[in-house]
Amino acid sequence: MIIDCHTHLNRYVESQPVSLAERYAQLHADMDANGVQHAVVLSSYTVNADRPSTDELLDLMEGDPRVSVVAGVSVPHLGSDQVMHLRRLLETRRIKGLKLYPGYQPFHLYDRVVHPIYELAGDFDVPVMVHTGDTFNPKAKVRYTHPMEVDDVAVDFREVTFVLCHMGNPWFVDAMEVVYKNENVLGDISGLTLGTFEPRYERMVTGKIDEALAFINNPSKLMFGTDWPISDMGSYLAFAAKLETTDDEREGMMWRNAARVFRIPVQERADG
Repeated sequence: MIIDCHTHLNRYVESQPVSLAERYAQLHADMDANGVQHAVVLSSYTVNADRPSTDELLDLMEGDPRVSVVAGVSVPHLGSDQVMHLRRLLETRRIKGLKLYPGYQPFHLYDRVVHPIYELAGDFDVPVMVHTGDTFNPKAKVRYTHPMEVDDVAVDFREVTFVLCHMGNPWFVDAMEVVYKNENVLGDISGLTLGTFEPRYERMVTGKIDEALAFINNPSKLMFGTDWPISDMGSYLAFAAKLETTDDEREGMMWRNAARVFRIPVQERADG
């Protein structure tokens, strides 16, 4: 069983299909080719021709048991309208969580303007995914993306589950401490490379994640994700296969933790 907990249907480069439907078909084709039973698709912090809205994703994927949607949040535009819309999507169980993009947008996680998102997540028992570490866009400001930012809100909002995306790359040591220390924080290992893994870099990052696994020492704490299409799904699975895990850690990482956090139904997993 494999759940990819971190994918997108954004168009990042010109070589990708212009059509959202074509990119969606491409995701399914890559899932089939790599034995991935379920994918969690994250919408962006902005909406434009290359970045579909949460509603566009939901309309496209309606009735598809192999995908779930997490709604991206635009913090600088976070007002009552956006909060109420997210609440309606959560009330109707159309989305599985919320995603914050510090760095891409200039805000600290502990800013009071973000508190309504944590309150929503607590009310509906859904995770808040947080971008941490390096950014795809060089114009983003990485001082907002340090994993220690997650510690502040994880302590203040103990009822909320936080997902520290990308394990804070390159701040792996800080990320592993935040995941280890806080019972309400998990990490995902997505987006550690662009495209396929280059051998020397793969050796380095394999060592970093192995260190995190050993330090955290808890099979319920890490999740497999790719950041598709930024990262190649097949190359990512080959990387994950090289990690030094116990059987419980591997099962937890590859599907069980994501199924629990995102409430992916058992029947849905069995049908995958």
